[in-house]
Amino acid sequence: MGNQQISKAELRTNILGLKNSYRRLLPAKLYTYLGIKRKRKDSLEIKPSFIQFFKSPNPNFSSIWLTTNTAQIQRYYRENGFLNSKIESKLDTIDNLVNVTFAISEGEASYFTKQDSVSVDNPILAEHVNSYLKDNSIIRPMGRLQLSLINKEKELLSHHLRNEGYYYFSPDAVGIRLNDLKDSSLQRISLYYKIPEFKNRSTIANYDRLYRIGLPDFSISDPFGNPAERPPLKSLAKLINLHEDDLYSVDLFNQSLKNIYLTDQFKTVSIRFDTTKTRLFPKIELFQNEKYNFSSELGGSVFRGIPGPFLTNSFKVRRLFSSLDYFDFSTRIGYEAQSGFINTTETRNNLELNASASINFPFLHLPKFIVGKLGSYYGAKTSVGVGFDFINRPEYQRTNLNVFQRYSWQKSEYNFFTLSLIDLNLLNTLYPETSTSDAFKSYLEELKIKGNNLYRSFNPSFVSSLSFQYVYRNLLPSNELKSGRIFQLGLESGGTTLNFLPNYKFNFVTDLLNNGQEIQFYRFLRINFDYRKYKMLGRNQKSQIAFKLLGGIAYSYGQENDYQLPYEKNFFIGGPSSVRAWKPRRLGPGAYVSASNLVEQPGSILLESSLEYRFKLFQLFGQMNGAFFIDAGNVWNMTQGNTDPTTQFQLSDFYNQIAVGTGFGLRWDFDFFLLRLDLATKVINPANPVNQKWVLPQTSFEAGQNPIEFNIGIGYPF
Repeated sequence: MGNQQISKAELRTNILGLKNSYRRLLPAKLYTYLGIKRKRKDSLEIKPSFIQFFKSPNPNFSSIWLTTNTAQIQRYYRENGFLNSKIESKLDTIDNLVNVTFAISEGEASYFTKQDSVSVDNPILAEHVNSYLKDNSIIRPMGRLQLSLINKEKELLSHHLRNEGYYYFSPDAVGIRLNDLKDSSLQRISLYYKIPEFKNRSTIANYDRLYRIGLPDFSISDPFGNPAERPPLKSLAKLINLHEDDLYSVDLFNQSLKNIYLTDQFKTVSIRFDTTKTRLFPKIELFQNEKYNFSSELGGSVFRGIPGPFLTNSFKVRRLFSSLDYFDFSTRIGYEAQSGFINTTETRNNLELNASASINFPFLHLPKFIVGKLGSYYGAKTSVGVGFDFINRPEYQRTNLNVFQRYSWQKSEYNFFTLSLIDLNLLNTLYPETSTSDAFKSYLEELKIKGNNLYRSFNPSFVSSLSFQYVYRNLLPSNELKSGRIFQLGLESGGTTLNFLPNYKFNFVTDLLNNGQEIQFYRFLRINFDYRKYKMLGRNQKSQIAFKLLGGIAYSYGQENDYQLPYEKNFFIGGPSSVRAWKPRRLGPGAYVSASNLVEQPGSILLESSLEYRFKLFQLFGQMNGAFFIDAGNVWNMTQGNTDPTTQFQLSDFYNQIAVGTGFGLRWDFDFFLLRLDLATKVINPANPVNQKWVLPQTSFEAGQNPIEFNIGIGYPF
């Protein structure tokens, strides 16, 4: 009692002795009897029952327990900024039960002022320390005193200095004390930094000495430990971000390790530094991976009670053309059940075949002047490959031949870049002479009349593009709730080289298929972005606010295709990871009223956002979490090549066509995967007339104007 700023749950979580001390629902004698019985079974090695009630032992009270936990509560408060806190205990004994009440007087919390003093013996080192405290310190003015922050400050300051060439600098060299000269009450805390302040004086020798890098020395062994042929020194040196005469940097050292591992050539990497001379000479010991790797997996799926087997194979060859490249080849053959395209109640097995092959190099194979413009980077890879997809359904046989080339690299731990200069896709569809195929072609014609361009996805097509993608990510997607943000930006130019041809097409591609059908060539521009923000809430940081904002625009300037995009380059909205109150890909475009929920609704402009509050509920064979969410957005079409005004984007009126949905979700977290169920209902339906867009009161669990949508998925929606 008396705690205001630190909750009871936080105290129980962080103080071990309080975890098992709680008020019992049943008599203490029953817990004692069951505990003695359980110990007797253990001594006789009797197998315990599968289901055990009242398993927790009845905690025993003692004066030592009371003294220890009182001291731990006092220590916890002082470590978290309550230096004048007082803890008193009161006992209330009823029969064999002892009720302990801790009376807590928190007092005034202490806050950092950042009016700190610094004492550094070495003047050059002092400049680096002052620079860190000015720009990178994690201690903020008027932040509550936390001793854990001070310890973290020591680690980060040491890391910063090791990036500046101080190889031997460690957190032990940093002394940080509370300065009580300016405020004896310690409610406003200033700090005193003293460097060095070693407890062990023998480690003081080289803490302030700057080190530069010498030439690296490589030692390479094959998978059996025998000396292996060493790759050209120039190739290996490209993987090391520490060059001769550079100041030592622990981050560049770690990046070099990552570069070596990302080549996929070595199973173990050991780098140590020879410090016996005036410089640091890297000694790099490498053990190669096997030259060949093969894996195969046989699996299956069940759809509407019909089994569908599949087989995947992957084959990797290392050091095929050079000492650092690797070749990947993978295939997948599946005979899996799917619903019919027109009659969705009909189910049958369809054959799918996928094959891909690529060669990968751990460098950016670009002109030197371009690489020089990129500055410092790591994790570089150049990939060139080809892929082939084949689908055999009763309605059609579809093939896609893909040729690609891409570059990828990192500028830091959080910044990722991908550049693709070649991405060629040749698509073709053959129709068997059957009634099912004829019905499917008629279905595509009906959609075409209604303004849906799905038919273009089945016409012979040649889609070429070059693209660039940037990703900033300071957290890895996982089931764990934590703070962070993700930003992605994609730019794509399709059919760029076609602009230099008189008829905007490659004649040799037309001759390649030679099936009598006209091939579609596309010219378009596409940009999209994806921003996500995650923030933990509450004193215990147990709940989270998650925010997502997506946007994009795709513009087709190819008049030869009536300004239409390739079907796969359109934007779609709705579904378990989008606006959840609508079925997948069925929302929009604009205020368009669809005659059927079976038809996907593509658009060339996208605007979408979601806000979700996530919180913990209870334990049930895992952690059960809950969420409240609001989703909003829509897709629209460009004005050119489109005659339906209800689907067009108008700057003066688009906000009246924003769809809004809301709902509640459950997330069952088993650590290794998360099962999700979301119940969503429409709030604003842009397809309704102006005065009937508000549809929340019409929500029902049955079919009607606004039925609740059930969304089941794996993992969080974003």
